[in-house]
Amino acid sequence: MFDYFLENRLVLYGMIAGIFIIVNLLAYLLLKLVLPWQAMRTLKKYKLHVKNRHKLPLLNLTGQLVMGLSGAVTKGVPFVYDIIPAGIAPSKLMTFAASAEAGIDHPLAGAIAEWAEEKQLEPWAASANNAVPGKGVEALINHQEVRVGTAGFLQEHGVKIPAEILTRADQLAGKGNVVAFVSISGFCRGFIVFGDYLRPTVPGAVKLLNDYGISTTIITSAAGSTARNLGRQAGISNVYSELNAMEKAKKITIMKTTASLIGAVATTYNSHVLAQSADISFALSISDEAIKEQCDVYVDSVDFGNIMSGVDIARYTYSKRKTGILVTVLFNLVLGAITSYIVAEAALPFFAPVMPVLAGVLFLIGLLANQVTYNY
Repeated sequence: MFDYFLENRLVLYGMIAGIFIIVNLLAYLLLKLVLPWQAMRTLKKYKLHVKNRHKLPLLNLTGQLVMGLSGAVTKGVPFVYDIIPAGIAPSKLMTFAASAEAGIDHPLAGAIAEWAEEKQLEPWAASANNAVPGKGVEALINHQEVRVGTAGFLQEHGVKIPAEILTRADQLAGKGNVVAFVSISGFCRGFIVFGDYLRPTVPGAVKLLNDYGISTTIITSAAGSTARNLGRQAGISNVYSELNAMEKAKKITIMKTTASLIGAVATTYNSHVLAQSADISFALSISDEAIKEQCDVYVDSVDFGNIMSGVDIARYTYSKRKTGILVTVLFNLVLGAITSYIVAEAALPFFAPVMPVLAGVLFLIGLLANQVTYNY
């Protein structure tokens, strides 16, 4: 049999070409299809659902994580903590606020409505109301312009806020509370203080991610003092506050100039722009349904620290991929050297045809072993 191969060089070369094709084709199938399938299956075990395998390279390179406050850092269920009126009864201030916020889909609007219902207040019908994302709500109630939102939002419309009110609001916001100012007919009539609780798992999750080399950043429309205080409690030093949707997208665009890819945790409509602007987006179990459909990865947990497992699985997968590529390249070099030897030698030893077969078998074993030993 060996003599036949030695006497018929074309048949020997055809056999070598066949071995080349078989090994490289198997390597391609293993690395392109089977390895990502194993990764996707492993991710599901850790309650991480990736939309498709094409997101794995992004997950592998994620080095920064941005998020809003509500839902991700705090529990996302705000409540009316206090009411600070200015020249108006607290109940009347809240009636105007509840009337302006009626029908608005926002956690703060829900907190105001809940407070008004508990106090049995009857909101007035608004002739028109309009939500301005990241700023507040404006409405026309009993022929009076009413605005509920940030200090900047009111000031944009010519509402002057007394210094003592701003100071008091800033003090309360500095303790981690959210503040919404209320103006009626162009005059600031006080503000509403909202409380929310920091998720107990957040500080540990932030430390875990930082230890793993993933930095965390808060990007929010909330007041600066509120965001910074909650950031300190969470262990997050990178905080960008009082940003509207366009400014949030611009901030992420600037952050993309760094080497690592950016992941975004989105929970509510206010943070959907983070998901749209980032390289890869994550939804938590408490995220709005629309956000879950939009994001690339669904984390079946309220703890964004579980994202670390996803990144680690992706990195492990790509380390296996590198090993597979290395084995394939080494095989091609060895087979190339064997082929060069066979072409160059006029008189070959009887075992020459065995060499390419042996190389193919050994490297096939190496490729399959690399795949079988996928055990995260």
